Amino acid sequence: MSLIVVSGAPGAGKSTIAAVIAASLGWPLLALDTIKETLADVLGLGDEDWSGRLGDAAAEIVFRQSAQFGAAVAEGWWRGERRERALREFAGAVEVFCRCDPQTAAQRMRGRHGAGRHPIHRDVINPSIVAGAAALAASVTPLRLGAALVDVDTGQPGAPAAALTAVAAALGR
Repeated sequence: MSLIVVSGAPGAGKSTIAAVIAASLGWPLLALDTIKETLADVLGLGDEDWSGRLGDAAAEIVFRQSAQFGAAVAEGWWRGERRERALREFAGAVEVFCRCDPQTAAQRMRGRHGAGRHPIHRDVINPSIVAGAAALAASVTPLRLGAALVDVDTGQPGAPAAALTAVAAALGR
């Protein structure tokens, strides 16, 4: 199995980097937020607890589907119990850790509001979460899954291309 796990804090640029990698490799993208949003569209919206439960369900889908594909890109913020599970399920995978200046991550999170962000996300349900975005971004660390760790500063010009080059090298391509 060839698995690339794209991780990082909210607002760190994970979705952008993961989409570039998946498209370039022709691999399926298992994006935690997309799955969570789809579940909410079918099952309905709710409070922060419901958002967390749908996030856990989405993570479970990513874990199971990533084990089924011969090659895939799994993207998400692996926090709390999900982090512990990700360490087990994704052991040995290449990790692309997305980071940026914490203030940039906070600015990106603020920019999502009113720009079509799905209402199932906790930061939409409780906008006060955004106030702690910079501190959160500063605290998130790589999973360290045992294979190559590609560290990408998404605040730098050319970050997607640099990530893709590093992933290709990690895969021996």
